Amino acid sequence: MDSQEAAVPAPADAEADAERWRIASEVVAEMRPIVQADGGDMELVEIRGDRVFVTLTGACVGCGMAGHTLGAVRRHLMQALDAPVRVVPAQA
Repeated sequence: MDSQEAAVPAPADAEADAERWRIASEVVAEMRPIVQADGGDMELVEIRGDRVFVTLTGACVGCGMAGHTLGAVRRHLMQALDAPVRVVPAQA
C-alpha cells in the first residue's frame, strides 16, 4: 500500500449507519407521543457522526423546556445505541 492509499478514508459502513438510523428512529417514535401530548412534535432529521439532529415543532418552538426534551432524547439514544451522542436541534 502506498502513502496515497493510506490517506484515503475508508468508506462509511452503510450497514452500521442504517442500523443507527433504525434505532434512533425507534427512540424518537417512542418519545413523540409524550412531546405531542404537550402540543409539540419532533422528527429525526439526520445523523452525522455522534450528532443526532431533530426538529422540534409546535409548542416546542421557544419552549423553555425544549433543552430538557433534547436531554431526555439524548439519554434514551445513548442507552439504545450504547454510545455517546449529542442531540442537536435542526431548523424546521
